[in-house]
Amino acid sequence: MLRITPSEDGEALVLRLEGKLAGPWVEAAAQSWSQFHAQRPEGPIRADLSGLAFVDDAGQALLRRMHAEGCAFTGDNCYVEPIVKRASERGFADARALPALALLGLMAASAQGAEPMKLSLKQALQIALKQSPQVQIADLDQAKAQEDARGSKGGLMPSLNAFANGTRTKQNLDAFLGIPTPGGPNVVGPFNAGGIGVSAEAPLFDLSLWHKWKAAQADAAASGAQALGIREQVTALVVGQYFSAQRAEAAVEASQFRVQLATALGTLAEDQQKAGVGTGLDTLRAKVQLQSERQRLIQAQTQLKTASYALVRLLALDPATDLEVTDALAAPPMPELNFETAFKQGLESRPELAKAKADEAAAGQKREAAQALRLPSLVATGTYESNGLQGQPWVPTYQIGLGIKVPLFVGGRIHAEVAKAKLQEQEAQAREKALESQVGFEVRTAQAQLDAANNEVSVATEATSLAQQELDQARHRFEAGVSSNIEVVEAQAALAEANDRQIDALYRLNQARADLARATGRLESFYAN
Repeated sequence: MLRITPSEDGEALVLRLEGKLAGPWVEAAAQSWSQFHAQRPEGPIRADLSGLAFVDDAGQALLRRMHAEGCAFTGDNCYVEPIVKRASERGFADARALPALALLGLMAASAQGAEPMKLSLKQALQIALKQSPQVQIADLDQAKAQEDARGSKGGLMPSLNAFANGTRTKQNLDAFLGIPTPGGPNVVGPFNAGGIGVSAEAPLFDLSLWHKWKAAQADAAASGAQALGIREQVTALVVGQYFSAQRAEAAVEASQFRVQLATALGTLAEDQQKAGVGTGLDTLRAKVQLQSERQRLIQAQTQLKTASYALVRLLALDPATDLEVTDALAAPPMPELNFETAFKQGLESRPELAKAKADEAAAGQKREAAQALRLPSLVATGTYESNGLQGQPWVPTYQIGLGIKVPLFVGGRIHAEVAKAKLQEQEAQAREKALESQVGFEVRTAQAQLDAANNEVSVATEATSLAQQELDQARHRFEAGVSSNIEVVEAQAALAEANDRQIDALYRLNQARADLARATGRLESFYAN
């Protein structure tokens, strides 16, 4: 982070740089320098670099540019002194500085030429829920669970197969009958035979297969609930980041208004000085306040860019995309929900609870399926075939069978499966109970935060109105020559603080509303639909 603090030292404007002059902060510093230099094209400007902790190549190129445009440097620590010496050397645009300067130029050109992508919150959520890898993976897992359920159901359905065969046989009758054949040849054939038909098999009674199918259905329901939970998580991330961008944009707009106001008040101070009503100190105070407001504007613009970049990452867009949020930061509609109603909604709609209940149901069905392995199973089979010798009429034949299977000893496998399913069922029950308690806590907390944030917005709005009135009255007193502009400067600072508090209060109100929607399991439906 980089902080630039302007101050007056006699006739010179002093800029104190603190932090890191590197990365994106170089561009912000370049914008700040352009504004300061445009204000004082001929006046002395001095930059105090003693507070810098790191300067990269682009930062050093900017310092050389500042020196070439008339800025002097001071710095008294061991890291800054060599930088001051190099930055003060003549011929700043050497071969080492040219790439950094070119990079700054390209950054500025791209920032000016690119058309930002404008998105509402609803549009941002639609993009995120469509392109999020987490959502896509969850949807695939849900599809696989549904196919597993279909496969389990297939075990309960009859199976039907068609077959055809052809054989060429030469048979030893002695070996076939098991006794010597008296007289005549003991070999038959070779001869050709064939057959064609269908076979069927149907489970008539198998409770284990039935419960396995029910368990697979419950697993599919759990996978669907988990997919909804992933969508809620992605929605929460996007909504929170969109709110951050809204807050940053509101801060930029407030800072721009205060810069315009400070400019007008600076002009007023100069006019008062020329008219003999004000003093040079009044003009100096107004100029210092103007630079402070400009610095706040630069910081707010940088925070807006950072918030937009984070939103681009969440939406899985091209990293070079410039975003602009179209929904302004405003108070959301307040829900009329008491705790009992909101808690009931949370128990009914939270995907985490739905998954826990589905897991419990699946574990119960798996336990029933394991216990049913001790019971007999009944299967019906049948075959219908037309067969005969080659060149002779074929004869239709059939076979119908009924089989029963009774497990007598399976080596303890059934007992182990039953015990495992019971443990899974108990675990799901404990998880469900913990989630119910968590839902109650989150609903009550969100409601308390929402009420507090709503009251805070009312107080902050009133404070902003009072701060604006204070500034208007201080300005009128200064215009009338009744007081110096100390009251004006103090009122400007009070207005800036009131603006920031109002913006933060609106941000917390929106975030609290989103927290309540998530606590009741209706975050996506509230913001995306």
